[in-house]
Amino acid sequence: MVRLKSRYLLMDILYPDPSTWPATLSSAPHNPSLAIHSPTSDALTAGFLAKMIRESVAELYGDWGIGKLGGASAAGIQVKYLSPATSTAIVRCPRAAFRLVWSAITYMSGVPEPSSNPQKRGTGRERGCVFRVIRVSGTMRKAEEEAIRRARAEIVRVKDAEERGVLGDLIEGISGAKGSAVVDSVMDESEDEAMLDDE
Repeated sequence: MVRLKSRYLLMDILYPDPSTWPATLSSAPHNPSLAIHSPTSDALTAGFLAKMIRESVAELYGDWGIGKLGGASAAGIQVKYLSPATSTAIVRCPRAAFRLVWSAITYMSGVPEPSSNPQKRGTGRERGCVFRVIRVSGTMRKAEEEAIRRARAEIVRVKDAEERGVLGDLIEGISGAKGSAVVDSVMDESEDEAMLDDE
């Protein structure tokens, strides 16, 4: 019995263009990282993403690329996980063609905008984005672990940025018109205490 080997590509969908950011995030320019990693619309489904990847492979590599994916049906491409909330996906493809799929994903540049009509999935308009492959793995488990690790790191980074923003505003408020002398004296006292501790 022959075992078909696959590769799992963990990918992010990023929105670097400020004109594509949601209104709630674009009004808060102090943390553009949240806007770049903004959620994707529900118009993008796992099946539609797989179709987009197959079309991109066909556009770049023609019949040869489709043949490497498994023929006209190109059943070799499957989206195993798609989270519109985190704009993250895991795509399974044949091991022999993972570089073709990777390059096709890199050249994709848009996701469908949501439609006002619930029967239609997309409107034909696209929201500009960047697809970034983060990890290529031989097992689904390793790709999932990397996605969880990156999500946790992003949460910690955003929380740290928010806390620094709050403290920065506090210090700016103190160091306003007449408070800069107070901040300088507090800094001098803490330096003196640090010197005494060193001795």
